[in-house]
Amino acid sequence: MFQKFLVSICLFIFCFSVSAESIIVNQAELAYEIKGDGENIIFFEAGAISGMSGWDSIWGNLPPNTTAVRYSRRGEGKSSSCVGDLTSSDYVRDAEELITLLKINKPIIYVSHSYGGKIAREFAAKNPDKISALLFVDPSNPRDVEIIEKLDPINGKESNEKMKQTDIKMGEENNWCLINDIWDKKPSLGYGDIKNIPVTLIAGVKKFKNPERLFDTDKARELWGEFQSEWVLKFPKGKAVMANKSGHFVQNDEPELVITELEKLIIRVNEN
Repeated sequence: MFQKFLVSICLFIFCFSVSAESIIVNQAELAYEIKGDGENIIFFEAGAISGMSGWDSIWGNLPPNTTAVRYSRRGEGKSSSCVGDLTSSDYVRDAEELITLLKINKPIIYVSHSYGGKIAREFAAKNPDKISALLFVDPSNPRDVEIIEKLDPINGKESNEKMKQTDIKMGEENNWCLINDIWDKKPSLGYGDIKNIPVTLIAGVKKFKNPERLFDTDKARELWGEFQSEWVLKFPKGKAVMANKSGHFVQNDEPELVITELEKLIIRVNEN
């Protein structure tokens, strides 16, 4: 599932540059940027490899009355390199320390994309008093491999294993410290692990005319939307949004949709 997005991620990084500050977090230098000084604190967690540039498409049009923070994890963007295998727990510790160092003293609205969703889930479960809402933009879902095996019961498991080994090799060659954690397919933390807060999940379910991969076929897109919806709708305040014009990078394909759902989420938080 991961390999498809590598070329577009890398192209995106090289097309955009970000003027950022830096700060030492758990012995690593992390690049970050803060925009605005509003009452609503929005903390952005990018997908794998993209760094904070992954939010460029919406960064210039954020809702008013917000203070937005984005950063690049170790090993990404202009942050210092990473060493060894890192997991979402390592990145959660960095996010916690960054928030502390930036003196953010009120609950945040945590916005995440792709692999960043795994970090956001764990942060929310670990820090219930530090979070007011979650917005997931096509987050990673460990059931992605289930889709392949369901649609190809004969060769699906083998196909997943081949893709895993290809991704791990690519990760080793490029020093991507998160690659093994991406392939950790244990069930996502969900309602019960995370307190009852407003949660919105936007799933990229665009259908392709000539899909090159099984994962991009119409049935696979439908299952992806179903699995994402099943997860978020277990929250009493959960909301599922299907982005029918978007692939994995909803913030690029439909930036206005992401902004609209963020605005609605802010209203829900303030109503509470």
